[in-house]
Amino acid sequence: MLRTVLEMRVHEGREDEFRATWLETARAAALLPGCAGQTLLRDPHDPHLHLIMADWADRASLEAFRNSPQRAELSARLETFRASARRRVLETVAHIPARPTEER
Repeated sequence: MLRTVLEMRVHEGREDEFRATWLETARAAALLPGCAGQTLLRDPHDPHLHLIMADWADRASLEAFRNSPQRAELSARLETFRASARRRVLETVAHIPARPTEER
Protein backbone atom coordinates (compact mmCIF):
# COMPACT_ATOMS: atom_id res chain seq x y z
CA MET A 1 0.00 0.00 0.00
CA LEU A 2 1.22 3.51 -0.84
CA ARG A 3 0.03 6.81 0.59
CA THR A 4 0.48 10.09 -1.19
CA VAL A 5 0.57 13.12 1.08
CA LEU A 6 0.16 16.63 -0.26
CA GLU A 7 0.76 19.35 2.31
CA MET A 8 -1.16 22.29 0.89
CA ARG A 9 -1.54 25.85 2.10
CA VAL A 10 -4.88 27.25 0.93
CA HIS A 11 -5.34 30.92 0.07
CA GLU A 12 -6.85 32.83 2.97
CA GLY A 13 -10.62 33.13 2.79
CA ARG A 14 -11.02 30.19 0.39
CA GLU A 15 -10.87 27.31 2.90
CA ASP A 16 -14.58 26.40 2.81
CA GLU A 17 -14.71 26.51 -0.99
CA PHE A 18 -11.53 24.43 -1.15
CA ARG A 19 -12.95 21.75 1.17
CA ALA A 20 -16.17 21.51 -0.86
CA THR A 21 -14.19 21.18 -4.10
CA TRP A 22 -11.82 18.65 -2.52
CA LEU A 23 -14.79 16.51 -1.47
CA GLU A 24 -16.06 16.37 -5.05
CA THR A 25 -12.63 15.53 -6.48
CA ALA A 26 -11.91 12.94 -3.76
CA ARG A 27 -15.17 11.13 -4.44
CA ALA A 28 -14.25 10.93 -8.13
CA ALA A 29 -10.69 9.75 -7.41
CA ALA A 30 -11.93 7.12 -4.94
CA LEU A 31 -13.72 5.38 -7.82
CA LEU A 32 -10.51 4.89 -9.81
CA PRO A 33 -8.83 1.46 -10.00
CA GLY A 34 -6.37 0.89 -7.17
CA CYS A 35 -7.51 3.82 -5.03
CA ALA A 36 -8.04 2.60 -1.46
CA GLY A 37 -9.30 5.88 -0.02
CA GLN A 38 -8.94 9.63 0.34
CA THR A 39 -8.47 11.73 3.50
CA LEU A 40 -8.35 15.46 4.16
CA LEU A 41 -6.83 16.81 7.37
CA ARG A 42 -6.60 20.39 8.60
CA ASP A 43 -4.14 21.80 11.12
CA PRO A 44 -6.25 23.06 14.05
CA HIS A 45 -3.65 25.77 14.77
CA ASP A 46 -3.32 26.90 11.15
CA PRO A 47 -6.65 26.68 9.29
CA HIS A 48 -4.97 27.37 5.93
CA LEU A 49 -2.77 24.25 6.16
CA HIS A 50 -4.28 20.98 4.92
CA LEU A 51 -2.96 17.49 4.28
CA ILE A 52 -4.50 15.64 1.35
CA MET A 53 -3.85 11.91 1.61
CA ALA A 54 -4.67 9.19 -0.89
CA ASP A 55 -4.04 5.49 -0.42
CA TRP A 56 -3.19 3.32 -3.43
CA ALA A 57 -3.05 -0.46 -3.70
CA ASP A 58 0.34 -0.43 -5.42
CA ARG A 59 2.79 1.68 -7.41
CA ALA A 60 1.28 0.60 -10.74
CA SER A 61 -2.14 1.95 -9.72
CA LEU A 62 -0.61 5.21 -8.52
CA GLU A 63 1.41 5.65 -11.71
CA ALA A 64 -1.63 4.89 -13.88
CA PHE A 65 -3.52 7.60 -12.01
CA ARG A 66 -0.62 10.07 -12.23
CA ASN A 67 -0.50 9.64 -16.01
CA SER A 68 -4.26 9.80 -16.52
CA PRO A 69 -6.40 12.63 -17.85
CA GLN A 70 -8.51 12.28 -14.68
CA ARG A 71 -5.54 13.32 -12.50
CA ALA A 72 -4.93 16.40 -14.60
CA GLU A 73 -8.59 17.36 -14.42
CA LEU A 74 -8.93 16.76 -10.67
CA SER A 75 -5.66 18.53 -9.84
CA ALA A 76 -6.62 21.54 -11.95
CA ARG A 77 -9.81 21.98 -9.91
CA LEU A 78 -7.74 22.30 -6.72
CA GLU A 79 -4.89 24.37 -8.17
CA THR A 80 -6.77 27.66 -7.85
CA PHE A 81 -6.86 27.29 -4.05
CA ARG A 82 -3.16 26.48 -3.66
CA ALA A 83 -0.85 29.07 -2.11
CA SER A 84 1.91 26.45 -1.77
CA ALA A 85 2.28 22.68 -1.74
CA ARG A 86 4.70 19.87 -0.98
CA ARG A 87 4.09 16.26 -2.09
CA ARG A 88 5.43 12.94 -0.80
CA VAL A 89 4.79 9.28 -1.57
CA LEU A 90 5.13 6.96 1.42
CA GLU A 91 5.07 3.16 1.66
CA THR A 92 3.03 1.52 4.38
CA VAL A 93 5.40 -0.39 6.64
CA ALA A 94 2.85 -1.47 9.23
CA HIS A 95 -0.79 -0.81 10.07
CA ILE A 96 -2.46 -1.79 13.32
CA PRO A 97 -6.24 -1.49 13.08
CA ALA A 98 -8.25 -0.51 16.13
CA ARG A 99 -10.29 -3.17 17.85
CA PRO A 100 -14.06 -2.98 17.34
CA THR A 101 -15.78 -0.85 19.99
CA GLU A 102 -17.48 -3.82 21.65
CA GLU A 103 -14.05 -5.38 22.40
CA ARG A 104 -12.64 -2.30 24.17
